[in-house]
Amino acid sequence: MWLVTGATGFLGYSFLKEWERRGMPVPLRLLVRNPQHPVLQPYLGKVEIVQGTLSDPQALQTYCKGAEAVIHAAATVSFSPRSRAWMHKTNVEGTRYLVDAALEAGVPRFVYLSSIAALGRPESPAGVITEETLWQDSPYNTFYGYTKYLGEKEVWRGGEEGLSVLVFNPGIILGPYIDWTKGSPAFFRMVHRGLFAYPIGTNGFVGVNDVVKAIFMGLEKHPHGWGEKYILVAENWKYQRLFTEIAHAIGKKPPKIPVPKPLAITVGWAMEYVGRWLGMPATMTRETARTSSSDFLYDGSKITRTYPDFHYTPLTEVIQEIAKMFLSAYARAA
Repeated sequence: MWLVTGATGFLGYSFLKEWERRGMPVPLRLLVRNPQHPVLQPYLGKVEIVQGTLSDPQALQTYCKGAEAVIHAAATVSFSPRSRAWMHKTNVEGTRYLVDAALEAGVPRFVYLSSIAALGRPESPAGVITEETLWQDSPYNTFYGYTKYLGEKEVWRGGEEGLSVLVFNPGIILGPYIDWTKGSPAFFRMVHRGLFAYPIGTNGFVGVNDVVKAIFMGLEKHPHGWGEKYILVAENWKYQRLFTEIAHAIGKKPPKIPVPKPLAITVGWAMEYVGRWLGMPATMTRETARTSSSDFLYDGSKITRTYPDFHYTPLTEVIQEIAKMFLSAYARAA
């Protein structure tokens, strides 16, 4: 049995689909906050669902009992200063409690879904960021990235205490979800509604199915390649290219106006201020403006050397597949 956290989230949604496609090879126990979540409905009776949180160490030990592996994909993702305490509680303390519970319950394997944000972003990027890049304080780091970095440290500490650990650092994951207003699925909705401007930066991207494939491959190949972390980035793209490819895939006009970094940061600051005043999360912050206006390149080739059967899906293919699902969902909602 595998214990999975984050099953109702964006990544969990695709993980469950792939698990079912593979013939449900291993029983799953899903730790969720809301057992009535729409993502879970197709799997009722096929999986074990336990309601709980990462903040209860005693309960986590119970959930871990009998598990052959823990797949820890749950995280709080936010770039709002208002969410920092909650992010630390979930991404750092929750990971610490889960690692301790796995150790106490004798779980042999622990897969942690981290992020390229946890690798740190140098203030003066030089070359390509790899798994060997050391974290350094920089204004280009986000608090979310910092909490994932601290969460990774908890996982490596668990490795030193006896867990067999495997860490993945995906780039910005592109894929479908039941809610097209959140995360990267919102890119498609934004372009569909008419996006006229784009940030000037570069980032690393990967298809969600490639991330899911890496999880299954790692578990199947254990212990080969374990005790390591792997960047999962298929290609480094300018945001301009990303939004242009999405626009072409869904039959819309691509954005034409680049937003200079100083302007983006000013807008981010203003939206933070308005968000605080209205008591609502800002759709853009100084953090997101700063990072999306800068160029960061990542080398995701290590996993292909460790697991020669692993191949990335080209981003153009990823976007075409997501576009079909988005347009289908949009047609049903119309």
